[in-house]
Amino acid sequence: AEIAGFLYDIFCRIGGDRDASMPEVRTNKMILINSSNVVGDNLWLWRADHEVPDNVGVTDSRNKAFNALEVNGDNVIMYGLFAEHTLHDLTVWNGENGKTFFYQCELPYDVTQQNFGDHGYAGYVIGDHVKTHTLKGAGVYSYFRDNDVSAPCGFRAPEGEAGISLQHIFTVFLNGKGSIDHVLNQQGGKVSAANKGQPLYLD
Repeated sequence: AEIAGFLYDIFCRIGGDRDASMPEVRTNKMILINSSNVVGDNLWLWRADHEVPDNVGVTDSRNKAFNALEVNGDNVIMYGLFAEHTLHDLTVWNGENGKTFFYQCELPYDVTQQNFGDHGYAGYVIGDHVKTHTLKGAGVYSYFRDNDVSAPCGFRAPEGEAGISLQHIFTVFLNGKGSIDHVLNQQGGKVSAANKGQPLYLD
């Protein structure tokens, strides 16, 4: 199929350039891809976790951004995708035959159990209807700085689909509170302060 377009060397930032006395900035999604046959290379999609002028941490879900990336087109490929701190599922993939090679994701610092963990939000989510998807080399990290949050899993994907391949994926507790209870759906163990800094892989 003909390539619809390339996205390369893209940095999205939501907030961070103003302190809490100024109006917050917000968006629903940083990047939304509805076209098929798109290739992306080196995308860093960042909801600010600190603000100028004094590098003060962002709190209370300020600078709302719900998703870093949503893909609805088919045959979309990402090389080097970074998604950080958005308030719902960070990456949402609804298209068929998507491929991601290297994914780095840090969950938001300033959410609560009620507005994040209880909703089951995750770092990388493949839609329930998807039949084919490839993800190779991916990590989801937690630093629940402000509240004790238990995220059910780092990755969420349909089960029992032969066309879905997730290889060399892991979760890790960096610092803070709470946990990520599983790596993928209900598979893989918990990362928390008890195994801080130790990646838990699911190959």
